[in-house]
Amino acid sequence: MNKFKIIVVLLLCGLLMSCGTGRKSIKAESGLSPQEQRKFDYFFLEALRMNSLEKEDAAFDLLKRAAEIDTASAVVQYELSTYYLQVGQTEKAYNSLHAAAEKEKDNFWYNTLYARLASRLGQYDEAIRVYKRLVAQNPGKPEINYSLAEAYVNKGDFKEAIACYDRLEESMGKMDLITAQKMALYHKAGDEKSVIAEAEKLVAAYPRNIAYMMLLADVYIEAGRDSDVLELYKKAEEEDPNNGYLLLSRAGYYEKKGDIEAYEAEIHNALLNMNLDIETKLRIFTTYISDKLQKKENLDQIEPLFKEMLEIYPQEESVHKLYASYLLSRQEFDKAKEQLSVAVDLNPANIESWMQLMGIAMNRKDFSSVVETGKRALTYLPEEKDLYLYTSVGYSQTGSYDEAAALLEKGLGYVAKEDVNTISDFYGQLGDVYHSAGKPEKAYEAYEKALEYNSRNVGVLNNYSYYLSLEKKDLQKAERMSAETVKAEPDNATFLDTYAWIFFQQGNYTLAKLYMESAMSKTKEESPDMLEHYGDILAKLGQMEEAVENWKKSKEAGNESPVLKKKIELKKYIEP
Repeated sequence: MNKFKIIVVLLLCGLLMSCGTGRKSIKAESGLSPQEQRKFDYFFLEALRMNSLEKEDAAFDLLKRAAEIDTASAVVQYELSTYYLQVGQTEKAYNSLHAAAEKEKDNFWYNTLYARLASRLGQYDEAIRVYKRLVAQNPGKPEINYSLAEAYVNKGDFKEAIACYDRLEESMGKMDLITAQKMALYHKAGDEKSVIAEAEKLVAAYPRNIAYMMLLADVYIEAGRDSDVLELYKKAEEEDPNNGYLLLSRAGYYEKKGDIEAYEAEIHNALLNMNLDIETKLRIFTTYISDKLQKKENLDQIEPLFKEMLEIYPQEESVHKLYASYLLSRQEFDKAKEQLSVAVDLNPANIESWMQLMGIAMNRKDFSSVVETGKRALTYLPEEKDLYLYTSVGYSQTGSYDEAAALLEKGLGYVAKEDVNTISDFYGQLGDVYHSAGKPEKAYEAYEKALEYNSRNVGVLNNYSYYLSLEKKDLQKAERMSAETVKAEPDNATFLDTYAWIFFQQGNYTLAKLYMESAMSKTKEESPDMLEHYGDILAKLGQMEEAVENWKKSKEAGNESPVLKKKIELKKYIEP
C-alpha cells in the first residue's frame, strides 16, 4: 500500500468511524440525509477497493459519483486530485486540492500537497499563504520553513527567503545546506559581506571541519583576502595534514594566483593522496587534462601522472579508460589500444571500451581485428545491438558476406520494435552487404525495408541511389532519393558526388559538373573516386585534356582500376 492510500485509510478511520479521536463524522459535517450518506459511503469505499485492486478508471468514476453527492467532502477532493495528477490534468488537481485544503485548514497533508502544487504551477503567493499557515500550525516541524523559503526564492523575494532560513537555523542549528542557500541568495543580491559572514558562522559552529574551512577559503579567495586564505590553510593543515580536499583547495588558489609550479605540485599530491576517493581524483584529473589540452601547454606532465596513478590503481578500470581517451585525443592508437585491452579484461561488460577498440581497428582498416574484437565482445554482451552492426562491417570488408548478413539478421532480434531508426540502419547495412556480395536485387529489397522504417535515412538513400545509378536503373527514383540527401546535408561531399553521378548517367553533364565541383570543394583530401568521376564528366563535355589530368590525379591518389588505366592510355572515356 502506497503512502497516499495509507493516508486515505487513516482519514477514513477518523471521518467515518471516529476511532476514538473525537473527530466529527462525514454525516455530521456535510448534512447528508441517511440515504445520501449510504450512497456516499458505498461509492467512496468501493472506490478505495477498486484502487487497491489497481482498477484506477473504475475508482475514478466512483469518486466522481461520491463527489456529486457531497461536493464539500475534503477527502474525496483530495483523492480526486491524485487521479487528475496521474492523467496530467493539473488545473483540475489544483482546484480539488484547494477545496480539500480550505475545507480542512488544519490537515497537514492536504495543505502541504496543495502548497507544493501551487508552487509548481507558479502560484507562489498562494503557496506562501498556505506554507505560512502550516508553519504557524506546526511549530514542531521547522522544516516547513525550507519549503516556504523556496517559494519566496521562486517569487524573487530573497529577503523573506533568508528570514525563513534564519528561523530554520534557530530551531535546528547551523547546517551546510542552509548556509549554502543563504550564501547563494546573498551573492545574487550582491551582498558579498554577508556571503563571507555566513561562511564564517559555519566555521565558527564547526571549527574542526576541514570542508567548511575550505568553503570559507574559497570565499576569501574570491574576495582577494590572501592573508586570511593562507591562515586558514595553515590551520587546516595543522588539523589534518593529509586531507586531500585541502590539497585541491590550495591547487585552486595557486592556479588563480598564477603560481603554476605550486598548482602543478598540489594537483600531483592530490592525485596520489590516498585520502581522496578515486571518483574525485578522476573528476579532477579529467578537468586538469581538458585544461591542458585546451591551452596546449605542459602536456608533458600528463603522461607521468598517469603512470603514477596506474601504479596505485592497476586494477581500476576507470583509470585505464581515462588514459585511453587521452591517448586517443593524441592519436596514439597503439598505446590507447593497450589501455582499452586492459579495461575490457577488467570489465568485459563495458560496451564503451569494446566500441573504442573496434573504432581503432576501423580507423586502421584492420577489419580482421574488428571481427575478432566484435566476436569476443559478443560473448560477454550478446544483446548489444551495436556490436552486431559494427562486427558485420568487419565481416563485409573482409569478404565474409554470408557471415555479415547472418550477424545482422541475428542482431535485429535485439533491437526494440519502437527503435525504428536502428532497425532502418540494420536493413541499410544488410543492403550494402548484399550489394557487395553481388546480389543487387536482395540489396534493393533490404534498402526498401530500411526506408519503410525510416524514409529519411540519408545513408540508405545515398547508397541505394548510387547503386541504381551504376546500373542505370530507375534513374528518376535515384535522382529523387539523392536530392533528399543533398537537401538534408548540403555540405556532404559523398552525397554531392552521388547526385552528380546520377546526372552524369542521365546525360546531364553540365549539372553533373556543377555538383561534382561542389563535392570536391567540400573535401580536405583529394578523393580518387571523385577525381575519376570528374574526369569522366569533363570527357563527356569535350574537355579531354582536363579529363586526363584528373584521371591521372585519381591514379596518383590510389585508384588502381584497370578501366582508369585504359582511360589514361587511350585518352577517352570508357564505360566501366
